Amino acid sequence: AVVSTQSGHYGRGVQLYFVDRYLNRVTMLRFTLSVLSVNVVLSGSTVAASDSKSYSALKFTYDRNSCVSYSPDMSPFTDKFTICVWVRKLQSGSIPSPFCYYTSDYEIFMTDNGCFNRLFSSLSLDNVLTSKFTSPVGTWFMYCSTWSLASRTFRVYVNGQLAGTETTPSGRKLQTGGALTLGNRAPGSDHRFGGELFNFNLYSKELTATEVAAMSSGGLCTEIPEQLEEYRVIKWEDIVKLSRSGTVQDLETRCGPSIEDKLNRTQTELLEVQGLFNSTQEELVGVKRDLGVMGGELNDTKVKLEGVKRELGAMGGELNETKSQLEDTKLELEDTKLELKNVNESKCALQKGNLTKWDMFYSPAYYNKTFTRRLYQQLTTTWDSISSKLFGMTITDKVIELIKDLDDDQIDHCGELLS
Repeated sequence: AVVSTQSGHYGRGVQLYFVDRYLNRVTMLRFTLSVLSVNVVLSGSTVAASDSKSYSALKFTYDRNSCVSYSPDMSPFTDKFTICVWVRKLQSGSIPSPFCYYTSDYEIFMTDNGCFNRLFSSLSLDNVLTSKFTSPVGTWFMYCSTWSLASRTFRVYVNGQLAGTETTPSGRKLQTGGALTLGNRAPGSDHRFGGELFNFNLYSKELTATEVAAMSSGGLCTEIPEQLEEYRVIKWEDIVKLSRSGTVQDLETRCGPSIEDKLNRTQTELLEVQGLFNSTQEELVGVKRDLGVMGGELNDTKVKLEGVKRELGAMGGELNETKSQLEDTKLELEDTKLELKNVNESKCALQKGNLTKWDMFYSPAYYNKTFTRRLYQQLTTTWDSISSKLFGMTITDKVIELIKDLDDDQIDHCGELLS
């Protein structure tokens, strides 16, 4: 498949070109994928596929003389071999033989209905495998048989599945010098085959069950694995060049299932592709829905952050106001400290003048003295401020209260304070 894409405003367009090797054409599928819709269009236009392959089959007329018979060198197969061939019977018979290798007796012999499957003329598988050879007339099936001297086991496969086994005598090898005939047991025999053969190959190796299954898994289109080519001694492309007896026709056969099977498979694949795109559409719609929910949550978070920002701004204003109040309080404390210093100075002045608080209170005549005038002036200035700011009392009451509380003892460092 070849894929091309185109992007648009509403989605991406995908074009798939399917190469149909069986119908010899290319089919274009166009998909338009978006969040809201998925369209699947099967284009009606087709072109010839350049890589379509065809293979030469041989068609044998149902008579005694129609066959290909020759004597190949069988020495590479005396101790091991694998035979594989595609068979399509067109005429039913009692014992029709698509191929046989015959010396003095049947070394390898099979019939398309499973009646005979012989190795070394053994009869043990005769009429045992008929239930495995059930492909109807006109239908291709793959026959394989394997054997080796080491395993002493003859195995028969139909369409890659093991149909039956037989144990061979110890030391028995495949005889050489016989004739290999396709289309009959031998020229002129009544075991004539009416139908088509394709891709008859003889390998100098006992293939495993896995290798046999792999060669039939893809139908007539199955390529022979490269690793088995070295063992493919008798090759189909050489057989079709051999001389023939009777009426043996070359057919250009396209490998693969019937047209009806291909159309059914294509329809199934289209339904699977459409289902895949529908599920993708549902997932995209779900993603869009989730993104919408996330967008709403982000908007809510944005609103909350803006509210927090406003609260922080208000707290900043309150902090600034508190800071201003603290600065005012600091100034008031400085003033109070200065006023207390003035009170101490007043105490020192009283002590310096040898006056007690009672002399000050009851002998106002001392006010006219120089050293007591300074005291009165300092007390008046100090308590005017203190009474208005701290105590709410008249200056007179404060002065009286202060003088009553003064201590008559010596004040420490009074000399340093007044110096």
